[in-house]
Amino acid sequence: MGALEYFPESFEQEDLPNKVDIDALFAEAQNVLDNVTSEDRIDYLYQMGGSSGGARPKVLINYNFDTRIITNGIDGNSGSLPFILKFPSSNDLLDIANIEYAYYLMAIDAGIEMSRSALISSSKGRQFFITQRFDRVDSGKLHMHSAAGLLHDDFRYSTMDYGHLMDAAFRLEKSVVAYEKILRMAYFNLVTNNRDDHSKNFSFLMDSFGTWRVAPAYDLTYSTTSHGYHSTSYYGESKNPTIAHIKSLAEIFKVEHVDKIIDQVNESVSNWTTIAHNTGVSAATSEMIGKYIDNAIKGK
Repeated sequence: MGALEYFPESFEQEDLPNKVDIDALFAEAQNVLDNVTSEDRIDYLYQMGGSSGGARPKVLINYNFDTRIITNGIDGNSGSLPFILKFPSSNDLLDIANIEYAYYLMAIDAGIEMSRSALISSSKGRQFFITQRFDRVDSGKLHMHSAAGLLHDDFRYSTMDYGHLMDAAFRLEKSVVAYEKILRMAYFNLVTNNRDDHSKNFSFLMDSFGTWRVAPAYDLTYSTTSHGYHSTSYYGESKNPTIAHIKSLAEIFKVEHVDKIIDQVNESVSNWTTIAHNTGVSAATSEMIGKYIDNAIKGK
């Protein structure tokens, strides 16, 4: 990811097929998770996945919205854009791709910047979430740095607070708008139970002129952690943050439009049931998440 690349001195790159069979890739990824894959297939998946990292298996692809053709993410293809395709992990809900796409639609409606994303279907009828790479632009590559890297935070044992992120965003963007960007994401994560909001899930981009900005949001989905805490704290509170903590952050950083931000996010997530139905989220999952959102908005 980002603008820098390296190749091991002795690495022999396999010639990959141009067209991608996502069912076959999904099967290979499942074999890796089940520890039943061979070394040569791991090398193949590594070439397809690059250094995208994260908890879920991923591959880099090119996707053409007009033809809906998926090709490998290594070779350039006319009319195609670079995307990340995400496979479910062994611990994910069966409809995790649908959930993440529903969250993407809610986040966009809530005023959060995100890269263009979509649900795609395989020949076997499976659905997968894809999202366009924001570190690739028409002019080339953008430098990307996560909050974990910039602020020297160990995301596994994080001491990050949304206040730290707001401060870092302002220092890099040199604009009070940066405060609002982070606060908006913070409140969205609060009311949608995205507790996997660790410091590697926030990033910053730098262009060729040295100008920094907050990267589009990513990895927004329903997520509980093993101990029931948000990975990033809200004004010091990780287990049960409330709207009061959001307003405390707004007061410290003098965010004038906090009520407008809260109202816009609330209005967006209040449409969860409709959005979930339209994106193929199961009835059971929709009800579970819907109850959480309703209670969070009401402050319960």
